[in-house]
Amino acid sequence: METLRGLNVQPGDYRFPFSNSVDEMKTPEWDEKMKQGPVGIMSISPSAPINMGKMFGQWFVYSLFIAVLAAYITGRTHGLGAPYVEVFRVSGVVTFCCYVVAHWQNWIWWGKSTRFTVTNSLDGII
Repeated sequence: METLRGLNVQPGDYRFPFSNSVDEMKTPEWDEKMKQGPVGIMSISPSAPINMGKMFGQWFVYSLFIAVLAAYITGRTHGLGAPYVEVFRVSGVVTFCCYVVAHWQNWIWWGKSTRFTVTNSLDGII
């Protein structure tokens, strides 16, 4: 931790090894760096206590947005008086995609583990 503090790393997401260009990533030297490792992604948060109030507020707004999106799509695909099962099916699929499928890209692009992805998918289903 002292090493990172001394580097004054700014908040953000960092991949390593780092490349300055796509052309560099096509070289044998780059391939060797990747083979030698380590290869990873590191997220640096601002140095401050965790603000749960802010996080809960952001989660509320996010959930509200998903609810409005699900209601809009369901309303556009089914008219007034549609059977409850049909309404539930469409709104359920929309919310499933928002809460669960959204995590799958992290498995593909950010190297999140299969366990992390499956656990979050099960959590989203429940």
